[in-house]
Amino acid sequence: MLAQSSFELVTRCYEHVNRLLDKEELKKAFVSFVFETYQEEVVASYGLDAFHEHLESIKLTNCRKDFDTAVEDWYLLHIGNERESACFHDILFSLVREAIVTYHSGSREELIRDVTKLLTSPTGFVAKWKNELQRSMQSYYQYLMKLGIRTYADIESLVDAWLIEYPNAFDKTQQRLFAKPSRRGRPNNAELTLLLEKVHEWKPNLTPQEKERIRKIYYYHRKSLTTLDMIEKFKNYVQMKSAASIEEETNQWAN
Repeated sequence: MLAQSSFELVTRCYEHVNRLLDKEELKKAFVSFVFETYQEEVVASYGLDAFHEHLESIKLTNCRKDFDTAVEDWYLLHIGNERESACFHDILFSLVREAIVTYHSGSREELIRDVTKLLTSPTGFVAKWKNELQRSMQSYYQYLMKLGIRTYADIESLVDAWLIEYPNAFDKTQQRLFAKPSRRGRPNNAELTLLLEKVHEWKPNLTPQEKERIRKIYYYHRKSLTTLDMIEKFKNYVQMKSAASIEEETNQWAN
């Protein structure tokens, strides 16, 4: 079936290639698609002259310029300005977590590799996505595009954004916590659990008041302090409390 516009033809090309492409890669792929796959299809039904007339009718006469313009227009509408940061859907952040639990990534580079594997491998996320609603593989990468993954560079940006929230993600204890299902009625706060575990290493027997103090430190300072900084803050609290207790006892004896 003949494409009604160059825009439609770029869409067909994107579905045909069916992988992550940046703009320059799509431009090259589009030229190849039109003069190989699409030409073969049109010529078989209408002939070579009809093929060239058809390209002229959809304003693809000047090979490089017109083809690049078609891709530019398509890219702008579907993906937006490349200088704009991708806006990632929460689904993607959950997939980063799934990747680190599944593959036990040990570094940023490994996590980028593993998230890429999860998103692009036939047995990864795409298999679940297809089976849930019997979707077609042709629309998978358009779905990723809607979630915020347009190119491989976006996967790197996604991982970096996730690591800002979970700077201790490569800690083995943290990864075990990621693997735990969320508790009913409240989220499984892996960071707070990790903080409590680290504090227990320093002070095994915590009083209920001290546990509550740790929670307050976490909720007030989790955005501005690292786990080690929060532990240090708690240590200062305990030491000040201990010093105050000693001073109180001394005063009682003096009286």
